[in-house]
Amino acid sequence: MADKSEMIRELKERVAQLEPLEDEPDFFTSEETIIRYLKSRDWKLEEAERMLMDTVEYRRRTRPLRLDCSFCHSRPGFHSMRQVGHDEAGRPVMYANFAQASTHRNSAEDAVCHVTYLIENAKRSMALGISTWVFVMDCTGMTLSSCNPKLAYAVSNVLSNHYPEHLGTVICLNHSPVFHGVWKAIKQFVPPQTAAKVKLVRSKAKIAEVFSKHFSPELAAWLKEEIALNKQKPLSKEQLEFWNPPSTGSGKAHDPRGCPTYVSEYLEPFKRECGKQRNCDGHAEGDVTSGEFRYLPHPNVADCLRGHVVRAVALTPEEKREREHAQEVVEAKSRDGGGEVEDGEVGTEGAIGGNGCDLDIPSDLQIPPTARPLTAPS
Repeated sequence: MADKSEMIRELKERVAQLEPLEDEPDFFTSEETIIRYLKSRDWKLEEAERMLMDTVEYRRRTRPLRLDCSFCHSRPGFHSMRQVGHDEAGRPVMYANFAQASTHRNSAEDAVCHVTYLIENAKRSMALGISTWVFVMDCTGMTLSSCNPKLAYAVSNVLSNHYPEHLGTVICLNHSPVFHGVWKAIKQFVPPQTAAKVKLVRSKAKIAEVFSKHFSPELAAWLKEEIALNKQKPLSKEQLEFWNPPSTGSGKAHDPRGCPTYVSEYLEPFKRECGKQRNCDGHAEGDVTSGEFRYLPHPNVADCLRGHVVRAVALTPEEKREREHAQEVVEAKSRDGGGEVEDGEVGTEGAIGGNGCDLDIPSDLQIPPTARPLTAPS
């Protein structure tokens, strides 16, 4: 293998001839980008070049820095996934809970849109030298129509091909047979390096251990309280409308928008800036300051901070029934211990097999038969 520094120089020279991206002219010539793409292709220059050029055209076509999640604006809480802080290493931490989402029927299109919006903004909160992020997936309320193999493959495809080597860790909590079935279907398509980053934890002791390892006491305490509040039935108005701050006079009430440090360092400055600029009613397209794109929180959090009144949309009876059934299954497994999946890394062979987790997945929710295995680690 050629010297790595020489390969970095060579790839940088090869892509330098490309027309710069309008919103990010230095994207594909930055050393951080060059190294990520070479590393994701095991330092194979030709493969890294093809992959990076594909990403350049993808970003030229989609302009992700200007992307907004119209799904959340049209139906508040459409997606619950949001950044809530940073871990001890300074990596952005994203939290999602299916019970908080205002829909139970997600598509590949809306999922890719929201995740892209989220991670592009998370990148703006990353200090120099930080290149990965963390997801905490609370599977409470998860249904097959809200998270299925087809949807998971679509998101994984974008992350693998256009955001390689950015994924740090995925921590899955309150996992259910639905999750196990989806993971069993998608796992065969993702690289082993990506699968090994997924950790499946259930017991209180293991959750405390994992949170203590990755998060500050402040963020760990916030996550534990948020998770507990999202298990309550019915879910409180405060948790359904997670984009609103605690009501005035509520003292030290839990803030579902994120941990205290995240609120003070990102949300409060955003609100002050919106108060200064009267043209702040625009969404992502209007959020450019001094030629640079500024950090944007979850779309509904941003709308609320802009001064808009944002209210949750009531669930249909069908949505309520499906969610209640999904949670009953999880609670039943926790009580009887039957088929319990051990704490640990899901990427380990046999971690979910043989636990009665196979699902009868409708054809329209399955991974397309033409789908190819993903080869670049996320």
